[in-house]
Amino acid sequence: MKTKQNSSVSVLMIALVLFFFSSTVMGQFETPNPSNPITQAMEEVRTGSSITYNVTAGHIAGQEYRWAVIGGTITTGVVTSNGDSSIVEWTSNLSSITVSWDENLTGTPIGSYDGYIFVQKRTSSSCPSQLQIIPARLWNVATADIDAADANFEICSGEAVAGNITINLTGAPDPSANGFEVVYDITATNLTDLSGTALAATGVSAVTNGSTLDISLPDGLISTDLVNDAQFVITLTSMHDDFTGAGAILAHSTFTITVHPTVITGPIISSSSLTRR
Repeated sequence: MKTKQNSSVSVLMIALVLFFFSSTVMGQFETPNPSNPITQAMEEVRTGSSITYNVTAGHIAGQEYRWAVIGGTITTGVVTSNGDSSIVEWTSNLSSITVSWDENLTGTPIGSYDGYIFVQKRTSSSCPSQLQIIPARLWNVATADIDAADANFEICSGEAVAGNITINLTGAPDPSANGFEVVYDITATNLTDLSGTALAATGVSAVTNGSTLDISLPDGLISTDLVNDAQFVITLTSMHDDFTGAGAILAHSTFTITVHPTVITGPIISSSSLTRR
């Protein structure tokens, strides 16, 4: 599953961005005649990532550049900020910058934010280039964790359980399918459900395109060990959102039900009884 990049960005959207930021981001860019800003295909990035961008192809020593970024912070050169924008004013030979994409998406776990990079160069003859624009869609880092409300608990053998545990997800969904895949293992040594079915499983896969995923619990747990406690454990082993890569950060990845055995009371011993002759 791979998120598809947009091959083009709405001309209207770019026009609105240019208009809205005209007094801050756009104020010092120069307008060539005719003015035909060039918009590249959108890139998709993670919040918290640091990425270098350059326009070194065609660079001639002494040319000046002005950069502006929305949704991130430029960490190269002399940077000024204005609200959500980060700007480096006209600087000689600055054909490359590094951007820290630091827009806060905490409130939208599987939502995105549309940022932009603007750059223009000016020749030694003070002739401005067309404005170059690259949209950047920001996504949260992929994470999966068992909801804090689903705390570990203990039961006696044979008691009912049922219900489910909830896995909270962040990252990028798919535009049209299930973009999140959670893989988990179940260990249940000496345990069955109420019908006697063994429960252990490895590499169980579940998919969703939402910000949560539920894993069902058995109807109940019966221990076949009459002496020791047994444990039913769900362990998250991986989660991938809709991008390729190393996979998610698994913050709280295990859930445990401890099952106490049905103890044997033991034989009743009397202090006296009759013996037949």
